[in-house]
Amino acid sequence: MRVLLLCTDAYGGHGGIALYNRDLAEAFAARDDVEEVIVVPRVMRSLPRDIPSKVKFFAAAARGPVHYMRAIAHAQRTRPDVVVCGHINLLPVACSLARHPLLMLYGIEAWKRTRSAIRNRLLHRCGGVIAISGITLSRFLDWSHYRGPVHLLPNAIHAEQYGIRPKRVDLVAAYGIARKRVLLTIGRLASEERYKGFDELLEVLPNLPDDVVYVIGGDGNDRARLEHKAEHLGIAHRVVFTGHFPDEDKCDLYNLADVYVMPSRGEGFGFVFLEALASGVPVIGSKHDGGCEALLDGELGLLVDPANPAEIEAAIREQLARGTREIPPRLEYFSFENFKATLGAIV
Repeated sequence: MRVLLLCTDAYGGHGGIALYNRDLAEAFAARDDVEEVIVVPRVMRSLPRDIPSKVKFFAAAARGPVHYMRAIAHAQRTRPDVVVCGHINLLPVACSLARHPLLMLYGIEAWKRTRSAIRNRLLHRCGGVIAISGITLSRFLDWSHYRGPVHLLPNAIHAEQYGIRPKRVDLVAAYGIARKRVLLTIGRLASEERYKGFDELLEVLPNLPDDVVYVIGGDGNDRARLEHKAEHLGIAHRVVFTGHFPDEDKCDLYNLADVYVMPSRGEGFGFVFLEALASGVPVIGSKHDGGCEALLDGELGLLVDPANPAEIEAAIREQLARGTREIPPRLEYFSFENFKATLGAIV
């Protein structure tokens, strides 16, 4: 069997969707009945690495529209048996290659009707829909009225890549957090993604003890607004913006934290919760988006209402009072082995 994965990004990409697509490609490649997995990306932010032998990654496709169409034409000539549409925006391309592609859904891109009438019609040609979470699937079905097969395939965590580590002395010094208790959120600081909970944490921070600081990992076009807000609230000295950081520093960043907090309103799943848990960090998520599924409805962490500052503050105080770090055994539910088994059942 030959599999074609059309995606926004994968190898050489950053963020949860890129990571998910890498896992998807590698889970397909691990199957004995799969001869080749062809991955065609739209964007690539850094040099790709660690590509499995059965995965053919068309890095050149990310250079622009002409290169992308050349890669699509080449992929079409390989006559793939399964075409996976890795984003709803790519449906026109997927449907030009397969009569009934598989469609992947992640989060808010599928929560409301798309602006494209063509995409809204084409989704009914899909041979199946695979969603990262129940909330994403439910909201998609509400507006789309899709009647084909549907499946859930949540993120996988490679726990062996994380773990509880000592705090890196250079990072502690660089961020000025010695003898501080650290709240952490990692994510893009994008104006179109203000649902992640950065604002809610800034508003709660003045009510917390003075030794509690807030580290925001990531960068984006909304950073200046958040910096200004911290200054306005009088807590700029207690808020650290890391800016962009290399992937190899991510585990060490988690290990700086006493609590990982993301009271978001629009996460399709929240892979960062799994990463924090795999680093032994207590977590706080939202009752109202995919974070509650990543935390197994509160089994793996505390859930709060993002619109309730008192609830957020109480949860932070409770998690800070724990003073211990451990990797919960139930995190095994999201293992890559389970991911592969679930994908196998879907295929």
